[in-house]
Amino acid sequence: MSPDTSGMSPECALAHRPGYKDLHRECRQTEDVSLPHGGGILLVRRCTCAHHDYRVEALDLLTPESTGRA
Repeated sequence: MSPDTSGMSPECALAHRPGYKDLHRECRQTEDVSLPHGGGILLVRRCTCAHHDYRVEALDLLTPESTGRA
């Protein structure tokens, strides 16, 4: 069964096909892009592909010093 590619960037959607796996590295849709003064309306949604780990940046910010657990 193939994954739902409706929320993925074109690169990641194609990367789920045989022979195109390397295209995951070409994805640039890593952040939501909001319409300026649009009240939260998104122009572009970030890619929903499981190959992206958006939590890495947030986890890097949680150091023992920043949480008071030094």
